[in-house]
Amino acid sequence: MFLRATRIQSPPDKVGTAIDNFEANIVKNLRSAPGNQGVVLLVDRHSGSALGITYWESARALAASEQTGAQSRTQASKNVAGTQIVNVERAELMIMDREGAPKQGTFVRLTTVNGDPEKLDAAIVQLRNQVLPILKAQPGYRAAIASVDRQSGRLNVSTVWETRVDLNASEGKIAGSRAEVARIAGASPNDVQVEIFETAVVELSAAVTQTAARA
Repeated sequence: MFLRATRIQSPPDKVGTAIDNFEANIVKNLRSAPGNQGVVLLVDRHSGSALGITYWESARALAASEQTGAQSRTQASKNVAGTQIVNVERAELMIMDREGAPKQGTFVRLTTVNGDPEKLDAAIVQLRNQVLPILKAQPGYRAAIASVDRQSGRLNVSTVWETRVDLNASEGKIAGSRAEVARIAGASPNDVQVEIFETAVVELSAAVTQTAARA
């Protein structure tokens, strides 16, 4: 499975409007797109930063949806004053583990690692075999999703938590593991970015929500 992630920047006081627009227009259009397996919108209400993620059943379906994606991005920036598209990334889904059904109002720690394309598979093995058991033992854990861009060497890992308190409490348990995954991926500490988001919109198919882990 593959995904496209669009980073969006809106004025903080327009985040609510951006969420409403995403639900009313973007999600509606994507439902009928061939091969679409769902959509998620993550937001930071304080900074106005957001990440719209669409899931696709294959690389071919992702490629075929590019026009739809471009139209959605244009609509998002047009309908919400002050909204800008920062960048668009595409990746292959490697790990999807869920303890519960996805829902709005959960909190997400997104870790982006810019590493060596040749070392991504080793990092995924480390995530699956060593980090995932630690995550699953933490109170409030709901999901872990990992994806890779094999051309750039980028590894994205999202962990989903029931509450912001749960997310904060887990940091001390996984900070060391995060550093080790980055090392295995060939990244320096300066190549690692950690961001916190709230799940504002989530609509995923059964193919995405079922627990899966692979390398």
